[in-house]
Amino acid sequence: MSNAQSPASSPAGSTKYAQELAEFRQRISKDGQVEAELRAGGEPGLLGTSGIDDETLLRWLKAEKYCVSKAEKRLRAHAQWRKKYVPLGHIEESEILPELEADKTFLQGCDKSGRPLTVCVIKKHNKSKRVLEQTKRYIAYSLDSCIHAVDLERNPTGKTSAIFDLRGLGFDAMDRPVLQAVFDLLQNHYPERLGKLWMYEAPTMFWTLWHLVSPLIDPETKQKVVFVSSKSAISEFQKAIDPSVLPTDYGGQAELIPLQVYVKDHLPKTQVNHKG
Repeated sequence: MSNAQSPASSPAGSTKYAQELAEFRQRISKDGQVEAELRAGGEPGLLGTSGIDDETLLRWLKAEKYCVSKAEKRLRAHAQWRKKYVPLGHIEESEILPELEADKTFLQGCDKSGRPLTVCVIKKHNKSKRVLEQTKRYIAYSLDSCIHAVDLERNPTGKTSAIFDLRGLGFDAMDRPVLQAVFDLLQNHYPERLGKLWMYEAPTMFWTLWHLVSPLIDPETKQKVVFVSSKSAISEFQKAIDPSVLPTDYGGQAELIPLQVYVKDHLPKTQVNHKG
């Protein structure tokens, strides 16, 4: 199935907000700069080989409650960031090797809604060993990889899902700047990408960290974060995720697939850089 959108496959939001979308497209397209910067920075999820698709524009419009001027300002700022932050069009694995070697993030395929499922085993993170800027690039690499794994037939809006496994959390894994960076990146550069984030088995100590970070999270993003315990999680996971995708630790039948392994085995080299 081609990724290019035809009028028949345009998202429902493009009809409801047709006037705002048309104005937004006109503003963004008038100088060609935004598209050029997005493509230079390897913006994940752009459909087709020219122009900016409706879904991409609608994500930024929705993030600004369909205020065209605010959406334009944000998308232009993001395009400039993307070109500067990802000058090669992808993040090299060599730039984030210590993070990848920690084997703390796993990409399992898509849930029943076509959303790529990421599992993050937070206890494997060590704030005393990480370099913050490198970790931020690792988060961006992870988000890019997820977006490239979206099943557009079932999930045309390109949402993602994730499980943050908080079991066995120690003080070395309690990293406020990194947790804040996750949500900053989602809100500032990956708007409307998060579909559901399950916080699994949060220990008491995590709530202190959450109370510090959560006031800085957009309310609509915060609504997509669900705290689940072992008593309720398994049934909730199984409703949303096929057993062939859900890891055995969470009630499924799948083995955990390290992020870089999934990228190598399942994503085209033209989308996400990895070693052959």
